[in-house]
This record gives sequence, structure tokens and C-alpha cells, in this order.
Amino acid sequence: MFAGRNISATHVGFSSTRVMATCAVVGQGVGTAAALGIRADVLPVGISDDATLMNKVQQQLLRDGCYLIGHKNEDLSDLARKATVTASSEQPGGEAINVVSGQTRTVSGKRGAPAERVHPGTHRWMSDPTAGFPVWIQFDWEKPLLISRIELTFDTGLHRHLTLSLHDGYTSKMKWGIPQPETVAQYDVQILDEESKWQTIVQESCNFQRRCVHQFGESKTTSSLRVLVEATHGLDHARICEARIYGPVLTDLGSPGFGI
Repeated sequence: MFAGRNISATHVGFSSTRVMATCAVVGQGVGTAAALGIRADVLPVGISDDATLMNKVQQQLLRDGCYLIGHKNEDLSDLARKATVTASSEQPGGEAINVVSGQTRTVSGKRGAPAERVHPGTHRWMSDPTAGFPVWIQFDWEKPLLISRIELTFDTGLHRHLTLSLHDGYTSKMKWGIPQPETVAQYDVQILDEESKWQTIVQESCNFQRRCVHQFGESKTTSSLRVLVEATHGLDHARICEARIYGPVLTDLGSPGFGI
């Protein structure tokens, strides 16, 4: 298996494969497929013909932050998908339930993904700006569950240009070298304990990343979990694109930390 610009193409075809971002995601796709192929004892030539294996590759790539046109999170072990999701406040179109929509970005519209393959919507929770901070989004289950890991995807202004350029037209549209204003900067992950009190199990005070993974040293038993957002890097409301919650089980790629 090869990744990168190992192709023969016309100058037109080559122009879409030569950029570093494209090479990077091709490498991620090949690496993920190779790892899962080895575990399934399937040679590279057979991966594309194995529908079950291809689905596992796609689902792992989605979990690791990729966007695949027409595909959504279908992970049966993701406990967030089985929870009742509520929030302290929300905007029209930015409802709390969007964090389990299965997609982590908005791609509908004139310049978006093909209309027949797109899943419209904002695909993110957005709190009400008038509510101020802190605000929270909460996951409730009918019975207590063992929780060992939470994976959060924040809004990092993917609509905004971010590239290396000396062109003033591009640079004027970028927020270069600083956290994007939409990104959540300070948040806590809390669980409801046996005395119905909120217990903080994660504290983050200077986040600037899109994808944040927290593996708990010891599994927690709870029927409710919430993410309490206390500040962003400038925006007047909180935005979270996706939340995944897992129990103490291994993924198809081995340890829960694979690909992080």
C-alpha cells in the first residue's frame, strides 16, 4: 500500500493530489486500513471487497476526526448515542442533540458536499449567547453505566481560511498563530455521584484543539455526565460538534488510545 503522490496523472489530476493536507489524510486512511487489515488477516488487495472491514475502516477514521462524504458515526459502543441529551441553553439549529448527529461539520450548501449524499444541519450544539458562561450539555442514561473515556470535538472555525500564503486576500481572512475564537478554552467534565452531587473528573483550562480525548485512570459509574463550558477563545457562546462516551472496552485497533 502506498500513500502520497505515488501516481501517474495529467497536470490537472495531479493538481488535486499535490497539497500536503491531501497527502496527510491519504496517509491516515492507508495506515488505518493497513492496521485493521492486519488484525483481520486480510491482504490490501482484499480490503475493498470486504464490506464489513471497509465499514470498520470508515468508522475508525470518523472517530479519529476525519470527514467522509455520506458517512456518519454508527459506533454501537458509543454510549452518547444511547443517552438523553439536554443543555442549559441552545440556539435554533444548534440544539444539544446535534452532538450525536454522527457528523462533525457543516457541509451542506452551494459549495458543500453533493446534495444527494449530504446530511444537512449545523451538526453542533450552540448555547444561547444571552445565557453567558458557564453553560453545560448533559448526557443521561436510564441506569448507571461504567464510563472510562470521553472524546470531544470542538468548533475550530473550519469555515475560515487557514493556509500558508503571502497573498493579502488570504491572510486578511485568517486567524494565524492563535486559537480560533469559536473554540472552547475552558471546560470541566463532571459526573453525578451516588449522593446526586456533581463530581469533576476532568478540568481543562487552556484548550485550543479541535479534538480532545480524556481517558479516565479508573472507570466511573454514573447515570449522568455533563460537560461544563466556562470560556471560549472569544465567541460569546459555547460550541461542541460531537461528544463520544465509552465504557471500559477495547476498540478494533487494540487499546483505546490508538490513533490519538
